[in-house]
Amino acid sequence: MTPDQLVASSFNGYPAAARRFAVEHLSLLQRLPLVVCPSFLQQIQNLDTSFPAEKESLRWQCDALQKLAPERYSALASPLAALSVSPSLQSLDWVQSPASFIPELTAYLWSSGQINQFRLGASALFASVPSREDTTHRLVFVMLGQGAQVESGKVLRKLSKQGVFFSSLKTATALQDIRQAIESHASKASAPYANWYVDGGVISDEIAGKLSNTTAVSYTGLSKLRERVLERMQGAVTLTSSSGGAEQIHTRLTNTSWRDVGASEITSDPVLQRFYTELFTESSGPQIFSTSFVQWTGRELIRRAQPQTLLLRYTPRQSHRDMREMFASATPSSFDPQGSFRDAEMGAYYNWIEMSRIAAPGKLTFMAWVENKPFAVIAGAGAPAGTICATPMSIAEALQNFG
Repeated sequence: MTPDQLVASSFNGYPAAARRFAVEHLSLLQRLPLVVCPSFLQQIQNLDTSFPAEKESLRWQCDALQKLAPERYSALASPLAALSVSPSLQSLDWVQSPASFIPELTAYLWSSGQINQFRLGASALFASVPSREDTTHRLVFVMLGQGAQVESGKVLRKLSKQGVFFSSLKTATALQDIRQAIESHASKASAPYANWYVDGGVISDEIAGKLSNTTAVSYTGLSKLRERVLERMQGAVTLTSSSGGAEQIHTRLTNTSWRDVGASEITSDPVLQRFYTELFTESSGPQIFSTSFVQWTGRELIRRAQPQTLLLRYTPRQSHRDMREMFASATPSSFDPQGSFRDAEMGAYYNWIEMSRIAAPGKLTFMAWVENKPFAVIAGAGAPAGTICATPMSIAEALQNFG
Protein backbone atom coordinates (compact mmCIF):
# COMPACT_ATOMS: atom_id res chain seq x y z
CA MET A 1 0.00 0.00 0.00
CA THR A 2 1.13 3.57 -0.70
CA PRO A 3 -0.10 6.84 0.86
CA ASP A 4 -2.09 7.87 -2.22
CA GLN A 5 -4.35 4.86 -1.59
CA LEU A 6 -5.41 6.11 1.86
CA VAL A 7 -9.12 6.80 2.34
CA ALA A 8 -11.16 7.91 5.35
CA SER A 9 -12.02 4.32 6.27
CA SER A 10 -8.29 3.50 6.53
CA PHE A 11 -8.40 5.07 9.99
CA ASN A 12 -11.47 3.28 11.35
CA GLY A 13 -9.25 1.45 13.84
CA TYR A 14 -7.82 4.68 15.27
CA PRO A 15 -9.10 6.33 18.48
CA ALA A 16 -11.85 8.88 17.83
CA ALA A 17 -9.71 12.04 18.10
CA ALA A 18 -6.96 10.50 15.98
CA ARG A 19 -9.46 9.40 13.33
CA ARG A 20 -10.95 12.90 13.09
CA PHE A 21 -7.50 14.45 12.76
CA ALA A 22 -6.42 11.97 10.07
CA VAL A 23 -9.57 12.53 8.00
CA GLU A 24 -9.20 16.30 8.37
CA HIS A 25 -5.68 16.07 6.95
CA LEU A 26 -6.34 13.22 4.51
CA SER A 27 -5.29 15.24 1.45
CA LEU A 28 -1.88 15.85 3.04
CA LEU A 29 -1.42 12.24 4.14
CA GLN A 30 -2.22 11.03 0.62
CA ARG A 31 0.54 13.22 -0.81
CA LEU A 32 3.23 12.41 1.76
CA PRO A 33 6.04 10.12 0.58
CA LEU A 34 5.93 6.64 2.09
CA VAL A 35 9.21 7.23 3.94
CA VAL A 36 7.64 9.97 6.12
CA CYS A 37 3.90 9.22 6.17
CA PRO A 38 4.13 6.52 8.91
CA SER A 39 5.87 8.99 11.24
CA PHE A 40 2.89 11.31 10.93
CA LEU A 41 0.49 8.42 11.47
CA GLN A 42 2.31 7.33 14.62
CA GLN A 43 1.88 10.81 16.11
CA ILE A 44 -1.76 10.93 15.00
CA GLN A 45 -2.45 7.49 16.50
CA ASN A 46 -1.09 8.70 19.86
CA LEU A 47 -3.03 11.97 19.96
CA ASP A 48 -5.29 10.80 22.80
CA THR A 49 -2.27 10.30 25.06
CA SER A 50 -0.16 13.22 23.86
CA PHE A 51 0.64 16.41 25.74
CA PRO A 52 -1.21 19.55 24.61
CA ALA A 53 2.04 20.96 23.24
CA GLU A 54 2.50 17.84 21.09
CA LYS A 55 -1.02 18.14 19.71
CA GLU A 56 -0.54 21.82 18.90
CA SER A 57 2.81 21.15 17.26
CA LEU A 58 1.44 18.35 15.06
CA ARG A 59 -1.55 20.44 13.97
CA TRP A 60 0.68 23.43 13.19
CA GLN A 61 3.02 21.23 11.17
CA CYS A 62 0.25 19.49 9.21
CA ASP A 63 -1.66 22.69 8.54
CA ALA A 64 1.50 24.42 7.29
CA LEU A 65 2.41 21.57 4.93
CA GLN A 66 -1.16 21.30 3.70
CA LYS A 67 -1.18 25.02 2.82
CA LEU A 68 2.06 24.91 0.79
CA ALA A 69 1.66 25.82 -2.87
CA PRO A 70 1.54 22.63 -5.00
CA GLU A 71 4.76 23.51 -6.85
CA ARG A 72 6.61 24.24 -3.61
CA TYR A 73 5.37 21.06 -1.93
CA SER A 74 6.25 18.95 -4.95
CA ALA A 75 9.80 20.31 -5.01
CA LEU A 76 10.25 19.47 -1.32
CA ALA A 77 8.60 16.03 -1.42
CA SER A 78 10.19 14.77 -4.65
CA PRO A 79 13.60 13.83 -3.15
CA LEU A 80 11.81 11.78 -0.47
CA ALA A 81 9.42 10.21 -2.96
CA ALA A 82 12.40 9.16 -5.08
CA LEU A 83 13.77 6.92 -2.31
CA SER A 84 13.14 3.25 -2.97
CA VAL A 85 11.15 1.13 -0.53
CA SER A 86 11.23 -2.65 -0.90
CA PRO A 87 7.99 -4.48 -1.80
CA SER A 88 8.21 -6.42 1.46
CA LEU A 89 8.17 -3.16 3.42
CA GLN A 90 5.29 -1.79 1.39
CA SER A 91 3.31 -4.92 2.19
CA LEU A 92 3.53 -4.28 5.94
CA ASP A 93 0.54 -2.69 7.67
CA TRP A 94 2.17 0.69 8.22
CA VAL A 95 -1.22 2.39 8.56
CA GLN A 96 -2.39 0.45 11.61
CA SER A 97 1.08 -0.29 13.03
CA PRO A 98 3.35 2.65 12.14
CA ALA A 99 5.44 2.22 15.30
CA SER A 100 6.48 -1.27 14.17
CA PHE A 101 7.06 -0.16 10.59
CA ILE A 102 9.38 2.79 11.31
CA PRO A 103 12.33 0.74 12.74
CA GLU A 104 12.08 -1.63 9.76
CA LEU A 105 12.12 1.32 7.37
CA THR A 106 15.08 2.91 9.15
CA ALA A 107 17.07 -0.32 8.95
CA TYR A 108 16.28 -0.59 5.24
CA LEU A 109 17.34 3.00 4.52
CA TRP A 110 20.64 2.32 6.29
CA SER A 111 21.30 -0.98 4.53
CA SER A 112 20.41 0.44 1.12
CA GLY A 113 22.64 3.50 1.57
CA GLN A 114 19.73 5.95 1.39
CA ILE A 115 19.76 7.28 4.95
CA ASN A 116 21.67 10.48 4.12
CA GLN A 117 19.29 11.35 1.28
CA PHE A 118 16.39 10.71 3.64
CA ARG A 119 17.80 13.00 6.31
CA LEU A 120 18.49 15.80 3.84
CA GLY A 121 15.03 15.50 2.30
CA ALA A 122 13.22 15.34 5.64
CA SER A 123 15.17 18.33 6.98
CA ALA A 124 14.24 20.41 3.93
CA LEU A 125 10.58 19.42 4.16
CA PHE A 126 10.22 20.32 7.83
CA ALA A 127 12.29 23.49 7.43
CA SER A 128 9.43 24.79 5.28
CA VAL A 129 7.18 24.85 8.35
CA PRO A 130 7.30 28.37 9.86
CA SER A 131 8.08 28.78 13.55
CA ARG A 132 5.20 29.60 15.85
CA GLU A 133 5.30 32.88 17.72
CA ASP A 134 6.13 32.18 21.36
CA THR A 135 6.30 34.81 24.10
CA THR A 136 6.33 32.32 26.99
CA HIS A 137 8.87 32.99 29.73
CA ARG A 138 10.36 29.73 30.99
CA LEU A 139 11.98 29.12 34.37
CA VAL A 140 14.28 26.15 35.02
CA PHE A 141 16.03 25.11 38.23
CA VAL A 142 18.57 22.30 38.37
CA MET A 143 19.76 20.99 41.74
CA LEU A 144 22.80 18.71 41.77
CA GLY A 145 25.83 17.59 43.77
CA GLN A 146 24.06 16.10 46.77
CA GLY A 147 26.74 14.54 49.01
CA ALA A 148 29.64 15.34 46.65
CA GLN A 149 32.90 17.14 47.42
CA VAL A 150 33.28 20.13 45.10
CA GLU A 151 35.75 22.96 44.56
CA SER A 152 34.86 26.44 43.35
CA GLY A 153 37.18 26.41 40.34
CA LYS A 154 36.06 22.96 39.18
CA VAL A 155 32.29 23.22 39.29
CA LEU A 156 29.70 24.05 36.60
CA ARG A 157 32.44 25.11 34.20
CA LYS A 158 30.42 24.63 31.01
CA LEU A 159 27.36 26.42 32.34
CA SER A 160 29.49 29.22 33.81
CA LYS A 161 30.38 30.32 30.30
CA GLN A 162 26.69 30.92 29.59
CA GLY A 163 25.89 33.20 32.52
CA VAL A 164 26.84 34.38 36.01
CA PHE A 165 28.74 32.05 38.34
CA PHE A 166 28.07 32.59 42.05
CA SER A 167 30.85 31.59 44.43
CA SER A 168 29.37 32.84 47.72
CA LEU A 169 25.68 32.03 47.59
CA LYS A 170 23.82 31.94 50.90
CA THR A 171 22.19 28.54 51.32
CA ALA A 172 20.13 28.89 54.52
CA THR A 173 16.91 29.70 52.65
CA ALA A 174 17.79 28.02 49.35
CA LEU A 175 14.98 25.45 49.22
CA GLN A 176 12.44 28.01 50.34
CA ASP A 177 13.64 30.48 47.69
CA ILE A 178 13.45 27.84 44.95
CA ARG A 179 9.99 26.72 46.02
CA GLN A 180 8.67 30.29 46.15
CA ALA A 181 10.13 31.10 42.72
CA ILE A 182 8.55 27.97 41.23
CA GLU A 183 5.24 28.64 42.97
CA SER A 184 5.14 32.23 41.72
CA HIS A 185 6.01 31.30 38.15
CA ALA A 186 3.70 28.27 38.04
CA SER A 187 0.77 30.38 39.23
CA LYS A 188 0.97 32.26 35.93
CA ALA A 189 1.00 29.04 33.88
CA SER A 190 -2.30 27.29 34.48
CA ALA A 191 -2.28 25.05 31.39
CA PRO A 192 -2.14 21.28 32.04
CA TYR A 193 1.38 19.80 32.23
CA ALA A 194 3.00 23.28 32.13
CA ASN A 195 4.87 22.95 35.44
CA TRP A 196 7.06 20.03 36.56
CA TYR A 197 9.26 18.84 39.41
CA VAL A 198 11.48 15.81 38.65
CA ASP A 199 13.49 14.18 41.46
CA GLY A 200 16.18 11.52 41.11
CA GLY A 201 15.34 10.22 44.59
CA VAL A 202 12.25 10.86 46.69
CA ILE A 203 9.98 13.89 46.24
CA SER A 204 11.02 16.53 48.79
CA ASP A 205 8.10 17.71 50.95
CA GLU A 206 10.04 20.88 51.65
CA ILE A 207 9.93 21.68 47.94
CA ALA A 208 6.72 20.08 46.72
CA GLY A 209 4.59 20.41 49.86
CA LYS A 210 3.11 23.78 48.95
CA LEU A 211 3.38 23.61 45.17
CA SER A 212 0.10 23.69 43.30
CA ASN A 213 -0.54 23.19 39.60
CA THR A 214 2.76 21.28 39.37
CA THR A 215 3.28 17.66 38.32
CA ALA A 216 5.84 15.92 40.55
CA VAL A 217 7.54 12.68 39.51
CA SER A 218 10.47 10.81 41.04
CA TYR A 219 12.77 7.89 40.34
CA THR A 220 11.52 6.21 43.51
CA GLY A 221 7.90 6.93 42.67
CA LEU A 222 8.24 5.10 39.35
CA SER A 223 10.18 2.17 40.83
CA LYS A 224 7.45 -0.39 40.06
CA LEU A 225 7.40 0.67 36.44
CA ARG A 226 11.19 0.68 36.21
CA GLU A 227 11.55 -2.75 37.81
CA ARG A 228 9.02 -4.27 35.42
CA VAL A 229 10.88 -2.83 32.46
CA LEU A 230 14.14 -4.19 33.90
CA GLU A 231 12.53 -7.63 34.11
CA ARG A 232 11.67 -7.44 30.42
CA MET A 233 15.21 -6.30 29.65
CA GLN A 234 16.61 -9.17 31.68
CA GLY A 235 14.42 -11.57 29.71
CA ALA A 236 15.75 -10.10 26.47
CA VAL A 237 19.33 -10.41 27.74
CA THR A 238 18.71 -14.12 28.33
CA LEU A 239 17.34 -14.46 24.80
CA THR A 240 20.26 -12.59 23.27
CA SER A 241 22.76 -15.06 24.66
CA SER A 242 22.12 -17.05 21.49
CA SER A 243 21.10 -14.36 18.97
CA GLY A 244 19.66 -10.91 18.48
CA GLY A 245 22.04 -8.73 20.47
CA ALA A 246 21.05 -5.26 21.58
CA GLU A 247 18.47 -5.10 18.78
CA GLN A 248 16.46 -7.80 20.54
CA ILE A 249 16.37 -5.70 23.72
CA HIS A 250 15.36 -2.61 21.75
CA THR A 251 12.56 -4.45 19.97
CA ARG A 252 11.28 -5.94 23.21
CA LEU A 253 11.17 -2.52 24.87
CA THR A 254 9.60 -0.60 21.99
CA ASN A 255 6.83 -3.20 21.85
CA THR A 256 6.10 -2.67 25.54
CA SER A 257 2.97 -0.64 26.30
CA TRP A 258 1.84 1.03 29.50
CA ARG A 259 -0.59 -1.84 29.99
CA ASP A 260 2.27 -4.37 29.94
CA VAL A 261 3.98 -2.73 32.92
CA GLY A 262 0.91 -1.70 34.90
CA ALA A 263 1.32 2.06 34.58
CA SER A 264 -2.29 2.50 35.73
CA GLU A 265 -1.09 1.56 39.23
CA ILE A 266 1.06 4.72 39.21
CA THR A 267 -1.47 7.18 37.79
CA SER A 268 -4.97 7.23 36.34
CA ASP A 269 -3.96 9.88 33.78
CA PRO A 270 -3.55 8.17 30.35
CA VAL A 271 -1.16 10.88 29.14
CA LEU A 272 1.15 10.26 32.10
CA GLN A 273 0.74 6.48 31.86
CA ARG A 274 2.21 6.54 28.38
CA PHE A 275 4.84 9.17 29.18
CA TYR A 276 6.14 7.44 32.31
CA THR A 277 6.31 4.10 30.49
CA GLU A 278 8.21 5.54 27.54
CA LEU A 279 10.76 7.12 29.88
CA PHE A 280 12.03 3.57 30.42
CA THR A 281 11.14 1.83 27.14
CA GLU A 282 12.55 4.42 24.74
CA SER A 283 15.83 5.15 26.50
CA SER A 284 19.11 3.66 27.66
CA GLY A 285 20.21 4.39 31.21
CA PRO A 286 17.15 5.60 33.17
CA GLN A 287 16.26 1.97 33.96
CA ILE A 288 19.48 1.73 35.99
CA PHE A 289 20.83 5.19 36.89
CA SER A 290 18.89 7.96 38.63
CA THR A 291 21.07 10.64 37.02
CA SER A 292 20.17 9.32 33.57
CA PHE A 293 16.53 9.31 34.62
CA VAL A 294 16.55 13.00 35.58
CA GLN A 295 18.47 14.09 32.48
CA TRP A 296 16.30 12.03 30.12
CA THR A 297 13.03 13.04 31.78
CA GLY A 298 14.05 16.69 31.48
CA ARG A 299 14.92 16.16 27.82
CA GLU A 300 11.63 14.46 27.02
CA LEU A 301 9.57 17.01 28.94
CA ILE A 302 11.25 19.86 27.08
CA ARG A 303 10.73 18.12 23.74
CA ARG A 304 7.18 16.91 24.32
CA ALA A 305 5.45 18.95 27.05
CA GLN A 306 7.46 22.18 26.55
CA PRO A 307 7.08 23.18 30.23
CA GLN A 308 6.99 26.75 31.43
CA THR A 309 8.36 25.84 34.87
CA LEU A 310 10.78 22.97 35.45
CA LEU A 311 12.74 21.76 38.49
CA LEU A 312 15.23 18.93 37.97
CA ARG A 313 16.86 17.49 41.08
CA TYR A 314 19.79 15.13 40.49
CA THR A 315 20.61 12.76 43.36
CA PRO A 316 23.39 10.17 43.83
CA ARG A 317 23.06 7.21 41.46
CA GLN A 318 24.15 3.67 42.17
CA SER A 319 27.79 2.73 41.66
CA HIS A 320 28.73 0.96 38.45
CA ARG A 321 28.53 -2.83 38.52
CA ASP A 322 28.51 -5.57 35.94
CA MET A 323 25.72 -4.79 33.47
CA ARG A 324 24.00 -8.15 33.91
CA GLU A 325 24.06 -7.68 37.66
CA MET A 326 22.44 -4.24 37.35
CA PHE A 327 19.78 -5.68 35.05
CA ALA A 328 19.09 -8.49 37.48
CA SER A 329 18.87 -6.34 40.63
CA ALA A 330 16.83 -3.15 40.90
CA THR A 331 18.23 -2.45 44.38
CA PRO A 332 21.56 -0.53 44.43
CA SER A 333 24.37 -2.04 46.49
CA SER A 334 26.18 1.31 46.88
CA PHE A 335 26.04 4.91 45.69
CA ASP A 336 28.57 7.15 43.94
CA PRO A 337 28.00 10.83 44.89
CA GLN A 338 31.18 12.03 43.18
CA GLY A 339 30.56 10.30 39.88
CA SER A 340 26.91 11.29 40.07
CA PHE A 341 27.89 14.94 40.39
CA ARG A 342 29.96 14.79 37.21
CA ASP A 343 27.10 13.06 35.40
CA ALA A 344 24.68 15.70 36.68
CA GLU A 345 26.94 18.58 35.60
CA MET A 346 26.86 17.31 32.03
CA GLY A 347 23.15 16.53 32.31
CA ALA A 348 22.42 20.07 33.50
CA TYR A 349 24.38 21.49 30.58
CA TYR A 350 22.35 19.38 28.14
CA ASN A 351 19.15 20.48 29.89
CA TRP A 352 20.16 24.11 29.31
CA ILE A 353 20.88 23.46 25.62
CA GLU A 354 17.55 21.68 25.14
CA MET A 355 15.50 24.37 26.87
CA SER A 356 17.33 27.11 24.96
CA ARG A 357 16.15 25.51 21.72
CA ILE A 358 12.46 25.90 22.54
CA ALA A 359 12.56 29.18 24.49
CA ALA A 360 12.04 32.46 22.68
CA PRO A 361 15.06 34.82 22.74
CA GLY A 362 15.30 36.53 26.11
CA LYS A 363 12.52 34.36 27.58
CA LEU A 364 14.52 31.81 29.60
CA THR A 365 15.86 31.96 33.14
CA PHE A 366 18.00 28.90 33.94
CA MET A 367 19.59 28.33 37.35
CA ALA A 368 21.80 25.42 38.43
CA TRP A 369 22.67 25.16 42.13
CA VAL A 370 25.08 22.75 43.82
CA GLU A 371 22.92 21.54 46.68
CA ASN A 372 23.98 22.75 50.15
CA LYS A 373 26.97 24.55 48.62
CA PRO A 374 27.52 28.26 47.79
CA PHE A 375 27.98 27.57 44.07
CA ALA A 376 25.43 28.27 41.36
CA VAL A 377 24.99 29.60 37.83
CA ILE A 378 22.21 31.74 36.39
CA ALA A 379 21.91 31.92 32.61
CA GLY A 380 19.43 34.22 30.94
CA ALA A 381 18.82 37.64 29.47
CA GLY A 382 19.80 39.39 32.70
CA ALA A 383 22.93 37.33 33.35
CA PRO A 384 26.09 38.48 31.49
CA ALA A 385 27.88 35.42 30.12
CA GLY A 386 31.19 34.49 31.71
CA THR A 387 30.67 36.70 34.78
CA ILE A 388 31.69 35.78 38.34
CA CYS A 389 29.78 37.13 41.33
CA ALA A 390 31.48 36.78 44.72
CA THR A 391 28.97 38.92 46.61
CA PRO A 392 27.12 36.89 49.26
CA MET A 393 23.40 36.74 48.44
CA SER A 394 20.46 34.37 48.64
CA ILE A 395 18.95 32.57 45.67
CA ALA A 396 16.00 34.97 45.81
CA GLU A 397 18.36 37.94 45.62
CA ALA A 398 20.40 36.33 42.83
CA LEU A 399 17.24 35.81 40.78
CA GLN A 400 16.12 39.37 41.45
CA ASN A 401 19.48 40.77 40.33
CA PHE A 402 20.24 38.47 37.39
CA GLY A 403 17.12 36.42 36.60
